[in-house]
Amino acid sequence: MRIDKKSFQKLSLQERYKALRSDGEYIGAIMQGAHRRYLFAFSGYYVEVWIIISLNQVHWIEIQESQSVINEYAKDIDVLGKLF
Repeated sequence: MRIDKKSFQKLSLQERYKALRSDGEYIGAIMQGAHRRYLFAFSGYYVEVWIIISLNQVHWIEIQESQSVINEYAKDIDVLGKLF
């Protein structure tokens, strides 16, 4: 299922999570402080998920457009190839 960015941003946290679980393509994960961050390719853009490690709970899910953040995941991955 394809969802444009504007529609994705209107979804609740739970709806975003369900959409990513069903249609997102996992790119990679990064540990940062108390969080585990995950990057997914979804509907032609990237989405980042932050999980609080100690609670194993989703903290937030947002569209990620910062190239520097995306590059953190891209050290050994062809990230652009994941979009097409």
